[in-house]
Amino acid sequence: MRYLLCIILFALVFTGNKVQAQKIIITGAILEAHSEETIPFANVVIKGKPIAVTADEMGVYRFVLSASQISKGDSLIASAIGFKKTAHVVNSADTVVNVNFRLTREDYTLNEVVILAGENPADRIVRKIIKNKDTHNINESDNYTYQVYNKMELDAADFNADMFEKNKLLRPFDFILNNIDSTSEARPFLPMFLTETLSKYYYQRAPPTTKEIIEASRVSGVENESVTQFLGSMYNKADVYENFIAIVGKNIPSPIGNQAFVYYKFYLLDSATVDNHWCYKLKFKPRLPQENAFAGDFWVADTTFAIKRISMELNGAKSNINFVERMTIFQEFINPKNQWWALAKSKLIIDFMVQKKGSRIIGRKTTSYSNFLFDQANTEKVLKNKEDIELADDVLKKDEQFWTTVRPDTLSKNERAIYAMMDTLKEMPLAKTYLQVINTIVTGYYVKGKVEIGPYFSLLSSNQVQGWRASFGMRSSNAFSTKVMPTVYMAYGFKDKSIKGGADVLWLLSKKPRQAIHAFYKNDLDIASTSAEDFGQDNILAGLYRRNVPQKLTNFETVSVGYERDWKLGWSNKLYVSRKSINPLFNYYYFNSNNPDPKTTLNTTEVQLNTRFAYKEKFLSGEFERISTGSDYPIINLTYTAGIKGVFKSNVAYHRLEMSVYDWFYVGSLGYTSYYLRAGKVWGNVPFLLLENYPGNETFFFNTYSFNRLNEYEFTSDTYANLFVTHHFEGLFFNKIPLLRKLKLREVISGKLGVGSLSAQNKARSTDPTGTYHQFDDLLTDWEIQTPTLKKPYIEAGAGIENILRIFRVDAVWRLTYNDRPQRVEVKVGVQLLF
Repeated sequence: MRYLLCIILFALVFTGNKVQAQKIIITGAILEAHSEETIPFANVVIKGKPIAVTADEMGVYRFVLSASQISKGDSLIASAIGFKKTAHVVNSADTVVNVNFRLTREDYTLNEVVILAGENPADRIVRKIIKNKDTHNINESDNYTYQVYNKMELDAADFNADMFEKNKLLRPFDFILNNIDSTSEARPFLPMFLTETLSKYYYQRAPPTTKEIIEASRVSGVENESVTQFLGSMYNKADVYENFIAIVGKNIPSPIGNQAFVYYKFYLLDSATVDNHWCYKLKFKPRLPQENAFAGDFWVADTTFAIKRISMELNGAKSNINFVERMTIFQEFINPKNQWWALAKSKLIIDFMVQKKGSRIIGRKTTSYSNFLFDQANTEKVLKNKEDIELADDVLKKDEQFWTTVRPDTLSKNERAIYAMMDTLKEMPLAKTYLQVINTIVTGYYVKGKVEIGPYFSLLSSNQVQGWRASFGMRSSNAFSTKVMPTVYMAYGFKDKSIKGGADVLWLLSKKPRQAIHAFYKNDLDIASTSAEDFGQDNILAGLYRRNVPQKLTNFETVSVGYERDWKLGWSNKLYVSRKSINPLFNYYYFNSNNPDPKTTLNTTEVQLNTRFAYKEKFLSGEFERISTGSDYPIINLTYTAGIKGVFKSNVAYHRLEMSVYDWFYVGSLGYTSYYLRAGKVWGNVPFLLLENYPGNETFFFNTYSFNRLNEYEFTSDTYANLFVTHHFEGLFFNKIPLLRKLKLREVISGKLGVGSLSAQNKARSTDPTGTYHQFDDLLTDWEIQTPTLKKPYIEAGAGIENILRIFRVDAVWRLTYNDRPQRVEVKVGVQLLF
């Protein structure tokens, strides 16, 4: 009994101590809601109790509490400067509880302080950051390489899941709801699209050269190598060390750019050790709330004043950016060698929203940089091939085991399901039908087996010669061939009872590099000048929305054969041999000094060589057609044309040399400017149809590449130059006016200049022995007949408002010279879709 009593007493004492010593552990991470990145040194308190902890540099907090200090139903409150306080109820009675917080940014103000002397310490730190940018910039090293993993994802958020049940068109796709990610405490979302890319990046300082070799790429539902080149680290790379960050077509000032104090206010908040570096924490916000600028914070290392991590957000509702509700940039830097600092992780998250109360699309781009190597001997050898982006031969053929090995982080269950979901959708007949409809709207062609019918916007049109005109065309689809694409069309005019048409064949010899042979025949109406109207003469809008002036159409019968090839570094060539029969459908004739009888039809045989240079231009390519995504450098075209007399009944001989340059550039925060310069000269005694007829615009729509207040054929020159300049202020002035700021209107101005001269022999070519100039004869009214060439420069200017209802543009355009014409000022309308 004594022995049993001792055991019982011992057990009671032991278990009593155990109960008394029992602890409750509450732990978790404090995250920024939009980027899902941690917030270092945030605070967490138990509501109503004097108990608090501070998160560590990784944003992780930990409470160790007794049972008397916490109970089920108590609330934890997390806070950090610049973020809204967020509370969570402890719903578990377990001894180990995990509670994560997601904090949302908010406008913040600091209590007023009185600075007796000296500079704001935050400003002093920012000045040192700007001063020392080059001393720790990795690009100052001789050469380096690193590996890049890039993941891009599109998710649908805030959509009505019930629509899949209620809408018969969507009901077959309700299986995709199984992929909804409900782990986000902020809002569930549906992953829709995912890409992964692994590449190796090379850099050399002297001469400055970069290259990215994309070793592997995976795109859900897409097998197109041309898409892969846009998924590496060289695209949409936000560099906070640049003065401006270019994203979605906007130039947003960086908080550590050279002009940072013009756009931002700074506040010093804290100092602590972050990743073995003593760092300062600074907050920043726009000086003017309506500016396109970020709000956020960064940690900067002492002594080197290199950014350790930065998190910043742009509020789309307050900025003049279309379709963007919110944008977040997070970047983390490391010190891989000596004084050099490099980007280790980058996140770009953009919430896109078309309608204020509709669903939204969340775009997420996460990039990880690793395996930094410096001063490698093989870097120069790799960079000898000047192409800045290369694709490995097996870039799209890596299996799942490969991706599991190379990913810095594992994919979530929902992300993994995207690939399977897209494969399923591609095989669904109904999904194929919907994609067919979308493809028809975008391309203008309806695909039916081995044939594509269209374009639909040319089915019906009108002009002054043919009246209403019906057209039907078709071309082969990719199911017919991926090497040869024949195209045919026919058109019938109900007024002149005539049939027009054409046919062409494109033979694609190779895609890398692009080489093609193109042959075509066309017998149809067009404007003979170099006008670049927004829609061709066979578009229904071309005839309906014109000013009441004669439409100066010409019948072209053309046979042409050409070869085109791309070279490296953005060089390309096109060589064409053409035979044209040109018959103007207005009172036109020209005279030959050897034959006084006037002629009405002009026959030419031409050889034309075009050389184009667009440095680092990229294309989004299909099997045959491709779309240029532009270049960061000027695009230059040089074209030489030789007219050969006597070949295929050609009755003129001449030479023409023309050069054009196009470019656009940001002007800091003042918006961006684009310009187009075209100049040339024609040698030979030729009719004015082969000279420079300054492009006019006889429609009500604004045209960037024509003189909007000029009619066709008002002026003719054989030595000429045209300059078109447009500047977009991006709301620079309207943003400062409260009412207009809400409308997100933007200012735009333009100026256009035409100069030139006409030689005496070419002027005489269109003049009969009596000296009468026969360019238009009596077809036009008196005020439309103009002197044959420019006696002084032709100048017009425009001022307008764009982004009206996010798609319209209205410009008032003035003739500043030759303003003796009626309607000196005219209003033009444009349609454009921009961020």
